[in-house]
Amino acid sequence: MRGETAILDRSVVWPTWIALVVIWAAAVANQLWAFALVFLVWAVADVRAGESAFVQRIVRSEHPVLFWALVGSWVALAILWVVAE
Repeated sequence: MRGETAILDRSVVWPTWIALVVIWAAAVANQLWAFALVFLVWAVADVRAGESAFVQRIVRSEHPVLFWALVGSWVALAILWVVAE
C-alpha cells in the first residue's frame, strides 16, 4: 500500500509507551537533548516513509518542497534544542 513502511509492526505499541515515558521524564528533568532526539527520529522516519504528518499528510512525491521544508525543520529544531541545552 502506498506510503506504508515496515519499520515497526503496528500492533506492537510498547516502543511508543517507552518513548512517551522517556519524553515526559526528560521534560520534567528539563533535558532538552531528548527533544532533539525526537525531532531527529521524526526526520529519519519521514525520509524513510516518503511522507510527513504535521498538520496534514504531506507526500514527498506530491509536494517535494514542502516535504523537505518539514524534514529540514525537524533537523533544524533538533540542532536548536542541542544548542539551547
